[in-house]
Amino acid sequence: MLLQLLTALAALAGAVCSLLAEGSGTGAISGILPFTAGGFIYLGTVSVLPEILRNSGPAQALLQLLALLAGVAMMLLIAHYE
Repeated sequence: MLLQLLTALAALAGAVCSLLAEGSGTGAISGILPFTAGGFIYLGTVSVLPEILRNSGPAQALLQLLALLAGVAMMLLIAHYE
């Protein structure tokens, strides 16, 4: 329960930082976006990917890996066109 509270406080701190950086211009956004994308990629590769490979067959693992890569591609597209 304490770790859940810590996670919620970290999310709140991240929201406050993003709101404060909103008016700072593109310099702050160009630093926050790679950090956030890196966090998602790290979580996907370190915690989700081993579970996928351990609990499913090769075809299902390939589909799930492609879905993970599609999510990364969507983040890149959003970053490019935003």
